[in-house]
Amino acid sequence: MLMKKIKIGLIGAGFMGRTHAAAYRSINNVFGDEVVPELSAVADVNADNAKALAEKYGVQRWCTDWNEIAADPEIELVDITTPNASHCPIAVKAAAHGKHVYCEKPLSMTAAEAVKATEAVEKAGIITSVGFNYVRNPIQQYVRELLRSGALGTVVNFRGMYDQDYYNDPEQLHEWRMFKSASASGALGDLASHTLSLSQYLIGDIAEVCGMTKIIVPERPDPKEPSRMLPVENDDVVQFLFNFENGACGAIFSNRLAAGRKMSLGYEIQLTNGCIVYNQENQNQVQIYRHDDDKRERGFKTVLIAPGHGEYGRFYGGAGICLGYADQKTIEAYHTLKCVAEGVPCEIDFRFGMKIMQVIDAVLESAETRQWVKIQERGGSQ
Repeated sequence: MLMKKIKIGLIGAGFMGRTHAAAYRSINNVFGDEVVPELSAVADVNADNAKALAEKYGVQRWCTDWNEIAADPEIELVDITTPNASHCPIAVKAAAHGKHVYCEKPLSMTAAEAVKATEAVEKAGIITSVGFNYVRNPIQQYVRELLRSGALGTVVNFRGMYDQDYYNDPEQLHEWRMFKSASASGALGDLASHTLSLSQYLIGDIAEVCGMTKIIVPERPDPKEPSRMLPVENDDVVQFLFNFENGACGAIFSNRLAAGRKMSLGYEIQLTNGCIVYNQENQNQVQIYRHDDDKRERGFKTVLIAPGHGEYGRFYGGAGICLGYADQKTIEAYHTLKCVAEGVPCEIDFRFGMKIMQVIDAVLESAETRQWVKIQERGGSQ
């Protein structure tokens, strides 16, 4: 197979930027030389972070102005791992220069911004990818195939969650994610958006929602001056009911102060002839119930990750050997680069991310109005 080298400009050198850089380094070890990522430049407003990442990963150059990367004629793919508010402005500028775009979630601050960005990148004819990496767990590809096979009947209900306790301590310092101007929603956009990505990937688009949000800790210490308190402006807790366009119903809840929960991203999918239960804390297995099993043997059965589940076989030849978070990012980056190399759309693209933002905005509106809100055409055209 002809080897395709893709030059990448990474914008954002924090935790997620380092995670993406590590994924590029791993791609060829796992997937061979189908595509060869070349991380050519990195930008970050913090010069020390940009320089450190460049030195660690052997990047040719670094800078503090992302516009240099967006306009660089040698860069083919712009990778955005900056805070939420800058995602769309960078993506639209990169697209105007003809760059393909790989952007972390959430795609935007609002549904309207997501719609405009999606229209811009589609008009530019570029390939886009959004970083909903939990969708890339090979076990999710198996679950989707199982759902589409009809073996468990028709989907009736999706119950999803994403709970973590990383903000459980009220004395924990304030972060940018707690300002609406930097992050818009809180647990909804940061955590529940991942659950929405799974519901959308596995079952389909959502038609209407009814939700509520709540702030549990209203203020936190300023990291620059701990004696001064800053307001928490977005949701610590979110819950919402919804109906899918295909007639199934669902509910999602998320809490960023959930004591004891570390990575409780999961779902229960109830069907007419079975049930599927998954949680990311045990990401290498899924529980399957089949109602047509022998009555004496009915019960949830554990399916361990194995060759035949998505790209798992590219990592290991035997079943049950655990994959981790970094492996999901490697798979995501590989899919992104492969689509760029082949000139075909990514499945988890800007339009996918836009639909999630439309649901998020509808949940926020519903929480204010205490009414059901329809998703259709929120923020503009679809």
